[in-house]
Amino acid sequence: MYMFLPFLIALLSALAIFFGKRQVGFCLWGLLLIVSIVWFNYHSTDSLTLSF
Repeated sequence: MYMFLPFLIALLSALAIFFGKRQVGFCLWGLLLIVSIVWFNYHSTDSLTLSF
């Protein structure tokens, strides 16, 4: 997965709301929420290989 994706979606959402496209902005915000949750689930299920 690409790490810039949540930041790009957040930027597009903010720009859409700024330019008066509220519906598009809220849809992008919902997409951002889903991507963030999937990303967290993907990374939180991996075991850490720590060596002390």
